Amino acid sequence: MSILNLQSDGLPSIVLTLARVAAQNKTISRDDLLAICVPQATKDSDKDPTGRARATLVRWTNLGLFVEDGDQVRLSVGLSRGETIDAFTTRLPEVCRELALRHENSMPLWPTDGKISEEAAGRTADFCRGLAWCLAQDIYTLPSSQTEIESLATFQVQAGRFIFLNDTRWPGFRTWARFLGYATGDDSSFFCDATTAVRWAFSQIMRTEETLAASEVISRLAECLPVIDSGVYRQEVEQTLKPETWKKPAPGHVSTSLSFAMQCLHNQKTIQLTRMADASSQLTLVGRGGRTWESFTHVRLMKDAS
Repeated sequence: MSILNLQSDGLPSIVLTLARVAAQNKTISRDDLLAICVPQATKDSDKDPTGRARATLVRWTNLGLFVEDGDQVRLSVGLSRGETIDAFTTRLPEVCRELALRHENSMPLWPTDGKISEEAAGRTADFCRGLAWCLAQDIYTLPSSQTEIESLATFQVQAGRFIFLNDTRWPGFRTWARFLGYATGDDSSFFCDATTAVRWAFSQIMRTEETLAASEVISRLAECLPVIDSGVYRQEVEQTLKPETWKKPAPGHVSTSLSFAMQCLHNQKTIQLTRMADASSQLTLVGRGGRTWESFTHVRLMKDAS
């Protein structure tokens, strides 16, 4: 299983198009949906756009975005009251992000039989595994080319495990990471920026004007986004890394990826990081080159983070 093989499993743009048409029509036949969404291939084209769209529909039906009843297709999530199709389209990455991280879709991260294959892994294991690994790195020095990524992963990962199965997966990872709110930049300036995903997570774990201890915030964020610090997917990936080739953040320090996201949200006044003298423990954000930023003991959600 996979979502990173773009040829076989589709692109975010195809998911968006299928979902928009399905949302407009409530229920629509599979053939009509594909006919509306996909232009007919030209005679001299060696590509099959309908085949890719059909494969995308199958994959995201398996993941729970679409529901099929006979030859009829509908979305599993309805529009909110008064929500426009454009507003729903803007919200769709949040829906897809949650589906991609679901335990039933992502686990196991590796085949339980020890094979170097995606066949017996979770449907989104390739994405979750790759994302957890990337967010565990120093995001300021993480390379963007396939060759360098493959070399780094091979260097860090223990024998019998893998991050990206082959060289078709990294381009797919960059595409889906951007769509799902974990990255910015084009292919040559790709940067693991999880600010969008973390902002959404804050809207799920805290109420506006609520203040929580730093450790509780990280714990709740990790439950919502299991690929970040202390999340279950993150921990499983970290356990496969050789300690001599990968350095875990120091105790009480936040990874550069989560530090960057939280610092951005603090600067945007979405959250407020505070330090109370009588608090039992504190956490420290880490920036470029291992430079420590501010330490904090509590987090306050200042405004609607959705």
